[in-house]
Amino acid sequence: MRPGRSAGQPGSARRFSHESCPALERPVALKEVMSTISTGVGLISGIPIQELVDSLIAVQRRPIDQLSTRLQNLGSRRTAYLQVTSQLLAVQNIATRLANAEFFRRSGATSSNESSIVATAGAGAAVGTYTFSVRSLATTHQLISAGFASADSTPVGAGTLTIETEAALVNRSTSLDLLNGGQGVRRGRVRITDRAGGSAEIDVTTASTVRDVVRLINGQTTAQVTARVEGDRLVLADATGLSTGSLSVAEVGSGRAAADLGILGSSTTGVLAGENLVAISDGTRLGTLNDGNGVRSLRGANDFQIVLADGTSMDFDLSGRLTDGTPLSVLNRGTGVPAGKIKITNRAGQSAEVDLSDAQSVGDVRTAVQGAGLNVAVTFNGSKLLITDSSTPASGSNNENRLKIEEVAGGTTAAALGLTVAASGNTITGATIFFVETVGDVRRIINAHSNNGGKLSAEISSDGLGLSLIDHTAGAGSLTVTALNGSHAADDLGITGVAVGNTLTSRRLLAGLDTVFLSSLRGGTGVEAGEIRIINRAGSSATLNLSVAHSLAEVLEAINASGLGVSAEVSANGLGITIRDESGGSGSLVISDLSGNLAEKLGIAIDSPADGVSSGNLQKQYISTATRLADLNNGRGVPRGRFRITDSSGASAVVDLTQGNEETLQDVLNEINSRGIGVVARINDTGDGLLIEDTAAGGGRLKIGEEGGGTTAKSLRILQEAAEGQNFIDGSFEARIQIAAGDTLNKIVEKIRASGAAVTAAVINSGSASLPYRLSLTSTQSGRVGELAIDTGASGLSFETLSQASDATVVFGDAGAAAPVILRSSTNSISNAVSGVRLDLVGISDQPVTVDVTRDADAVVEDLSSLVSALNSVFTTIDTLSSFDSETEQRGILNGDSTSRRVRERLTGLLSRVFPEAGSLRQLSQVGVKIGTNASLSLDEQKLRNLLESDPAAVEAFFTTVQSGFGKVLQDELKSLTDSNNGTIALQEQAIENSEELIRDRIEQMELLLERRRERLLAQFQATEGIIASLQSQQSALSGLSLLTIR
Repeated sequence: MRPGRSAGQPGSARRFSHESCPALERPVALKEVMSTISTGVGLISGIPIQELVDSLIAVQRRPIDQLSTRLQNLGSRRTAYLQVTSQLLAVQNIATRLANAEFFRRSGATSSNESSIVATAGAGAAVGTYTFSVRSLATTHQLISAGFASADSTPVGAGTLTIETEAALVNRSTSLDLLNGGQGVRRGRVRITDRAGGSAEIDVTTASTVRDVVRLINGQTTAQVTARVEGDRLVLADATGLSTGSLSVAEVGSGRAAADLGILGSSTTGVLAGENLVAISDGTRLGTLNDGNGVRSLRGANDFQIVLADGTSMDFDLSGRLTDGTPLSVLNRGTGVPAGKIKITNRAGQSAEVDLSDAQSVGDVRTAVQGAGLNVAVTFNGSKLLITDSSTPASGSNNENRLKIEEVAGGTTAAALGLTVAASGNTITGATIFFVETVGDVRRIINAHSNNGGKLSAEISSDGLGLSLIDHTAGAGSLTVTALNGSHAADDLGITGVAVGNTLTSRRLLAGLDTVFLSSLRGGTGVEAGEIRIINRAGSSATLNLSVAHSLAEVLEAINASGLGVSAEVSANGLGITIRDESGGSGSLVISDLSGNLAEKLGIAIDSPADGVSSGNLQKQYISTATRLADLNNGRGVPRGRFRITDSSGASAVVDLTQGNEETLQDVLNEINSRGIGVVARINDTGDGLLIEDTAAGGGRLKIGEEGGGTTAKSLRILQEAAEGQNFIDGSFEARIQIAAGDTLNKIVEKIRASGAAVTAAVINSGSASLPYRLSLTSTQSGRVGELAIDTGASGLSFETLSQASDATVVFGDAGAAAPVILRSSTNSISNAVSGVRLDLVGISDQPVTVDVTRDADAVVEDLSSLVSALNSVFTTIDTLSSFDSETEQRGILNGDSTSRRVRERLTGLLSRVFPEAGSLRQLSQVGVKIGTNASLSLDEQKLRNLLESDPAAVEAFFTTVQSGFGKVLQDELKSLTDSNNGTIALQEQAIENSEELIRDRIEQMELLLERRRERLLAQFQATEGIIASLQSQQSALSGLSLLTIR
């Protein structure tokens, strides 16, 4: 027992002193140990755990760092390839231009007087120096009304205002170009001398119609002579009042204008009646017949049948549709197909020469081609041949193995068949070779029929005004022409019927000068001519037999020659006729039909104490099923598109006019009527548009709307909804504006704008103290084609002309030539009078204007210089990226790269290549491009310019020859290098991207492993720290026991 304590004493029990043992006072917890690791240093051990782990991981990261370096290197290589590709694409853009022949044909034009003519030349313009003289500018038809006190409060007066184009005029003036069987009139000057010796020189250079000539003659003041149209000729009358002397017309210089106008000569009677100017010829276009309503043929069916006296029968189709029986002689407007051979190469690379020397029909051509053993078939696509290749392309063949048809031994047989065009896939769609556009085309079709054999002749009639069919056979029958399948073609040619004898002669096919057929009036239903009786107001009467009259002019002439003091003329607006009684009597004017319905249909039947009668609008037909879509809207045509028709029952269908074979309104009618809904389409009753009639008898309204945002229905004037209570949509090109009793000028302008009429309407304030407000109407189309025909009806409007519609007139060549060449345009711009050149007319020229058209050599030099610079940039970039500096041992990112080396080698090899099929120039050096050290390029501009001046065709051929020209070959080479899918560089870039992807995946996997290793190391250190902490705690506890005191 220790001293100081005795057993049994109070307080003698043993006690621990915490002050003497701090470790036992507060034991270290494990979580404290772990928290110290996050600070980077072990709390117990004092070891820099984080630093130690980072060092261990850093050593193990070296493979990842190496992969990252490789990845960066690959990215740099890919960037380098992108740089090279970008520069190659710049070269390719230039190569594309150099491979295009149009690039080498770019031209420039300069005018010696830009205050008269501004000239612009396009690609391929005809190089040369040309002379022009502007004689007149195109003007626009403009009319102005009588004045009104106010624009917004003065009523104009109820009535109907109609607005049409000059096509509606019953006295539409005849173009000089249509005279003399389509030969026209050679322009120049004529000298007219009256009986008193007064003379005038009339310059008909700017005249475009017969009316223009009459106005020029009647407008001069130095010769007392008047001119008028009478029948098919011009008539001049002396107005001096002398009974002796001669009225004469002579040419000025060596011109032919007087002769072509039929007035060359002299007369001692005071009246010089010209020669007939109206006739048809083989060149007369079918579209000009029947007052421009043409010949209405069908599509895909025969139009008429001719049966001869011996019973021979022939069916005819005037649609221009090829069949096996189509004779080769009628193709290409009668020039036929020359005998010869053609060479056909199919896609399998097989070739054969096809001998067509004995072919007589299109069917013979089909048989010969299909029998050549090439798996090539011939079908017909309207007026074109369609060649289809069903052969199997040879294994490994490329696009160079295409269906191809070529001439043999310099022949022209393939071209005449329209087969020299390029193939599209396995098909060649030939050019149009069968035309039925002229009287000559019709004659050739009849005369060349396979059943004809000289039995029937189709000729121009002896009077030059129609056709004659002559039957050379003998038999019990008669020459007979019968319409087939509801066609109107034979009727429109005037040949329907039975011949008297062996000849069937048509009616007139041209009405005459400045007049229309009676059959064209009242929308094409016509007038039944017969006898009419006229009683003037003085009680005198006459019976006029008009049963053989064919034109409106003949009716007017007969009335004027009746001797009753009753005059007849075309009304001021040109849409009807006006009869005036000038007898001075006070009784009733009576005009009545004794047979036929001429007076009634012409609107001149009257029995009233009036001084005259007006017919009103006679509704001349100017639109028929034969009307070409391209001719509608003043020649602006109808845009291809689709529209939807919805009938009254709600059924609808889309009419598609984008198929490319819709040429006439008959094609449009066929499309509409084949839709299978409750509508029927036809030409309207006024002969000036389409009529869509609803037959569904439903509760809704017929309506037509555009499809796909087009304007096709609008251009056909059928973009409408049927009015309340009506079952039709009238697409009349006559705009009808209903003027209510209270309508003012401003209101009328609104209605005109809403009508879609081809006019600009505005109210003009003249500033006059009295009635200052007037209605101005201006055609939206300049030139004669934009002339307006206005009928004010019963309204209070009346108009006078401010500006006549006239075409621009330009003399080509020597303005003083006896028969100058005249250029005309409805606008003040003339295109392609000289191929590729546009002339913008600014003012009339007193002196000839010279236009120089030259090739734009600067553009070629500039682009070739750009090519040289671009290629040099490519080479420099590749060299820099592939370089190695032996002193610094620095390597370019593409050093040793085979792809960049291959790109350079392919380009440099191309630059020195010989192109034997590119013409007389075979190497790039011949056009001025020199190859220097290390393939550095330079351009000898002067050498290139000399070549462009001396032989531009050779330079063009060197660059643009198909498949073998430098531009084409360079273009193909660059495409093979830069193609984003299979190009050389793209494939290498793809390989790099694949490598990059693999490396990224490997790095990601390795990073994951390292992270796990880091976690494992940290866990191990944590465990170690915990063990140390536990040991220290135990040691402290043991040490504390030694310090215990017992009290």
